[in-house]
Amino acid sequence: MPIALLLMIPAFINGFPLVFPDSGTYLGIATGNDYAIDRSSFYGLLLRPLVRAIPGLAGLWVALGAQTVAVAGALWIGSRSIAGPGIGPPLAACVAAILVTALPWHAAQIMPDAYTGPVVLLAALAASRAPTAPQAPLLWLATLLLAMTHYTHVVLAGAAAGAAIVAQIALGLAWRAAAARTAAAAAVVCSAVALLTAANAAVLGRPAMSPMGPVFLFARLNADGLAGRWLDHVCGEAAPPALCGIRADLPKNSQALLWGDGASFVGRHIWQAGSDAERWLWVDRLARADRAIIADQPVAFARSALHGTWRQLIAFHVLDDECPEGCGRNRLGGIAYVLARDRPTALPALMASAQVRDTLPKAAVRAIALPVTAAAIILLPFGLWRAWRRCDALAISISLALLTTLIVNAALAGALSDVHDRYQSRLAWVAPWLLMLLWIRWRRSPCPSPLAPRPSNGHKPAQIQRSGQNR
Repeated sequence: MPIALLLMIPAFINGFPLVFPDSGTYLGIATGNDYAIDRSSFYGLLLRPLVRAIPGLAGLWVALGAQTVAVAGALWIGSRSIAGPGIGPPLAACVAAILVTALPWHAAQIMPDAYTGPVVLLAALAASRAPTAPQAPLLWLATLLLAMTHYTHVVLAGAAAGAAIVAQIALGLAWRAAAARTAAAAAVVCSAVALLTAANAAVLGRPAMSPMGPVFLFARLNADGLAGRWLDHVCGEAAPPALCGIRADLPKNSQALLWGDGASFVGRHIWQAGSDAERWLWVDRLARADRAIIADQPVAFARSALHGTWRQLIAFHVLDDECPEGCGRNRLGGIAYVLARDRPTALPALMASAQVRDTLPKAAVRAIALPVTAAAIILLPFGLWRAWRRCDALAISISLALLTTLIVNAALAGALSDVHDRYQSRLAWVAPWLLMLLWIRWRRSPCPSPLAPRPSNGHKPAQIQRSGQNR
């Protein structure tokens, strides 16, 4: 598929599939027998069949090719659904998105971030049609598979589907039809939660979708000062002695707390714990502390959560890859370690890559992608307003789904974890792509239709059926 090949251009420029420090965890699952304790292992399991079937570096390239085909497929389905029949206009929108957004830099990376935009798009498209409509079951199945590649994807899929259904209800969708679509979305989200929880219970002995969630939340609360104030208040009374004993040594920087290895209690007692019992004891302590901190300071937590959400909402630089420092230059990083252990013939290609040599054209890529994406996000509410004026149900559903998930995604990172450009960049590229497709869609049907009143019999108005039909 030409789109898939175009999506791989950044990897070709790099001389190796693009990586992020976390890529080492996923490669360990794909090439070895590792299982992640702090993230979904499903993404690595998706890579495993191709990586293991083909030896050496070739297996990594084939797995990346399969990933870009999946992303291209979701992109093409969305483009045809929005722009309408034909090849030229949808293809032009896809190529433009590849040239001026962060899309290919995520699609060509060994990270589940490649699937963040597609999972939102597929969930919105699936929720925009009846569960029994053609392609709807396949769209929901694809949504389920991609949602399981990252814990945040489960939430984003539910948010996208919910926003799409709300938009259709506002335009007159019958309640029975809305209930059927809501049931389909709920089934997909609940299935993803159940499968991830069951896998963690079977392998880790922890029946939770995100077993390490309390650790990341505590790091956020500590960085915001809430954990310190709570410890100052409770230590010496009904306080957890283990936490009180280390409160003076808690680093204010959340990344230092999480990844400081022996310099942080998280590294000593969780990542490098001497036993599973020790690890989960500390995770449970932090979970109880999280609940107590939020209950003790709800207003301060809400204020810091809103601040973090806003900071993440406007942070979406492309190529926030933490390379070359975190990508194997000194061979101490997870990626180099895993390759040396499982695929030693691929290690020279990693060490010779543009990322490790720090020669990727980051400044040039950012100079193009940042203003394009920022302008599109600013114009997205205007696109939603135009869609509403035209009674374009499909355009309203996808636009509202994207706006909603941009905010939800920012909250998941900025309020519950930490602010990084990568978190928002993985989804923000959808905005310029969507606006290009809406422009094409409306040029093909230039006459706006007046906003139709909600029908008394609960059926959709004729205008909605015409402008929002599945193409």
